[in-house]
Amino acid sequence: MRKLLALLACVLLAAAPLDAQTIYRPSEVTVSGDIVTIEGKQYFSHVVRNRQTLYSIGKAYGVSSLDIIDANPSLNLDRRPIKAGDVLLIPATEKALAAMQEAAASAGTPAEPSKAHALAGTVSQRADSLVVRTDSVAGADSLTATTSSSLVAADSLTATSTSLIAGADSLLVVSDSTAVYPEEDDDFVYDMPEVIKVCLLLPMDADTTANVRYLNYYFGALLAAKDLSDQGVKLEITTIDTMAPHAFAQAARDFKDSDVIIGPVSAGDISKALPLLPEGKMLVSPMDAKTEELTVDSPVILAATPASRQVLDAVEWMKEEKGEADTLIVVREAGVRLSPSMKLLRNSLNLKEEENLLEVDYAMANGLEMNEWFGVHTHLGDTATRVMALSERDVFVKDVIRNVYLQNSLQHNVTIYGPAKTRSSDVEEMCNAYLHNSVTYYVDYDTPEVIRFVSNYRALFHAEPDSFAFHGYDTMRYFVSICAAYGRGWPAKLHKFSQSGLQTHFRFEPTENVGNVNAGLRRVLYTPGFNIYVLDK
Repeated sequence: MRKLLALLACVLLAAAPLDAQTIYRPSEVTVSGDIVTIEGKQYFSHVVRNRQTLYSIGKAYGVSSLDIIDANPSLNLDRRPIKAGDVLLIPATEKALAAMQEAAASAGTPAEPSKAHALAGTVSQRADSLVVRTDSVAGADSLTATTSSSLVAADSLTATSTSLIAGADSLLVVSDSTAVYPEEDDDFVYDMPEVIKVCLLLPMDADTTANVRYLNYYFGALLAAKDLSDQGVKLEITTIDTMAPHAFAQAARDFKDSDVIIGPVSAGDISKALPLLPEGKMLVSPMDAKTEELTVDSPVILAATPASRQVLDAVEWMKEEKGEADTLIVVREAGVRLSPSMKLLRNSLNLKEEENLLEVDYAMANGLEMNEWFGVHTHLGDTATRVMALSERDVFVKDVIRNVYLQNSLQHNVTIYGPAKTRSSDVEEMCNAYLHNSVTYYVDYDTPEVIRFVSNYRALFHAEPDSFAFHGYDTMRYFVSICAAYGRGWPAKLHKFSQSGLQTHFRFEPTENVGNVNAGLRRVLYTPGFNIYVLDK
């Protein structure tokens, strides 16, 4: 745990040693006197100084970080760090112009715009204010995140949303329109807590690559806590290190006081935690698909959509679009045994009942022959050809996608469908093959919500968010949101509450099981011109 605290200190404080009451402050931003007019609009030309951030610059000029990003499209400010000496175009507001006039008046000189500097550079954000206080807190080997303080002790860390102030206009606040709130149920008892208490169980030994990823999950969850707090949700997060010898000894106490319990991450640890779970409470399994088996007779909620749902949805998607005269080509690799997922795909196709079906085996060594074979069977102009690859081997799937791409380059009408592993490293090939991909996780980096999250994550942790960070954010936000909507009885309403996250779509279907499994997916459609469309299902 001491190693964990050392890592957290390095990440959160950017390797700057802080004593008990140290506050990191950015350098002061002075409104520039350089103004340039572009296409009829006025912009300040601002030279970035040491320890300035997008947030501090925007605040001085009365604009948001996104306004600065939008004003400098050629600099890719949503992906690259700023540094001293960079020059930014800042939209000129009345507030900034007044500040410039006031500064000029106090200096006794007229405020005249000067020649703008040449634009170059990139953008990065740091935390404008990060408070760390040392205090003693109860519960060794646990991390407790609250909305009111940020305490560090020898073997525990208390961090919170109000003391972690990111260098951005605000940490991402997602519109309620991304969640589906059903009408109130008169027969439901809304036991609403004043403060939602979340227990987060993660392996926090940062000595391994896997556990560093779980730390990223934790950081993403903290950002979600901050956003929820900004929306008026009061919450307290207690994080237990499942690597600690006595972690489960104190878990029973924490379970009793918690409204939402997320973790542990492995099916084995969840099995150990279940006997400690009070009646009426449920464990949220964040990512291990093996826990789907535990949902049959245990109060476990699998937050990650299983791969089997991807397979079934890909088949459903194909059947939704396949016309009566269309041809279905099912391709498998000669001499290679089908994986369980591919057996499921083949069985769900009901090949014996499928009309206009061609099932073919071919080996990679016969690639040219396969090109000719596809050419013979995909030439009909008034009908479409649907293709599914019965393989999870990257090189083979890529070759099938390449064949589909080649046929479309010859003006044939071919489309390929499949789960997440049906993909290629060449995005152009996937787009020109009209790949229909049913996936569990997908991040659209062009959306404003994702852009803000990435910027805020960089600002706080000086690192790029990975899939674990996105999943931590989405999972925390979903389960705290449903608790805020329905109170402590939220598990009974899972099937009525869906929410679209940054990476994950949550949609639980009612089953006969004791637990619940997420059935939410993302359908990703690749089309020519590098146009990619995402639909939550």
